[in-house]
Amino acid sequence: RQRRVKTPYEQRVMRRAVEIAAEAHVQGMRIARPGRWEYEVEAAIEGWFLKSGAMSWGYPSIVGSGPNATILHYTRSTRQMRAGDLLLVDAGANYQGLTGDITRTYPVNGRFTDAQREIYEIVLEALNAGILAARPGGTVEAITQAVRVEIGRGLLRVGLANDPSAATGRSAQIDLWFPHSPVHGIGIDVHESLGVLVPGSTFVVEPGIYVRPDTLARLASDPAQAELARALGPAVERFKDIGVRIEDSLLMTPGGPEIMSYRAPKRVDELERVVGTGR
Repeated sequence: RQRRVKTPYEQRVMRRAVEIAAEAHVQGMRIARPGRWEYEVEAAIEGWFLKSGAMSWGYPSIVGSGPNATILHYTRSTRQMRAGDLLLVDAGANYQGLTGDITRTYPVNGRFTDAQREIYEIVLEALNAGILAARPGGTVEAITQAVRVEIGRGLLRVGLANDPSAATGRSAQIDLWFPHSPVHGIGIDVHESLGVLVPGSTFVVEPGIYVRPDTLARLASDPAQAELARALGPAVERFKDIGVRIEDSLLMTPGGPEIMSYRAPKRVDELERVVGTGR
């Protein structure tokens, strides 16, 4: 618990750690293109960490393209990227002993398909809602609820849920495609304990949607869930193997959350302008 609130010195170090990571993500975006390998993007990112004075990565980088983007802790980085893939990159730098945490997802060929964009916009709306719900003295539960409401509404809109209560954030159908918490503390470790969000707290908001066909297969194998599997089947076919996570590192201040990772693009138009522009 002593690590939950950062001193002014620690806040300066955290800002720099996240700044390095955000700049590194841009380097990865610039060299991504069809035909390159996941490990090439990983190398560009981690090379920038060291070039910028970081000690190392803060946690093993996740660089997953295509179906690998739906694996929460994929760390092999061995797949050759293809046109039409999304690339999910979760990477942070260890700078002077403190670590931020940033995830960005973007199309390898620099252009979102309609299906990819639909899922991406749901996740981005959820991220923005979660950040808006983060207030001084607020709770993790308030952020989580705000994120789940937007995810639930989006899943209903695209047919990946059919339980009306998903719009309230309280449906188990949300967990089919969003199976993790959207909030955790950051600091010495990439996952830190987090209490009330007082000024000096550092934390992330990280919604995601991962459309894995094997999730539908598990539903279909359960007689009690077979009808749900049939109802969701067309949407799963349309969005299969799309994995999107967007994660920002935040510092709570007396006036509200400061988005430390703002240098890493996350709007669709920003990403499409950057991806593939490097050598």
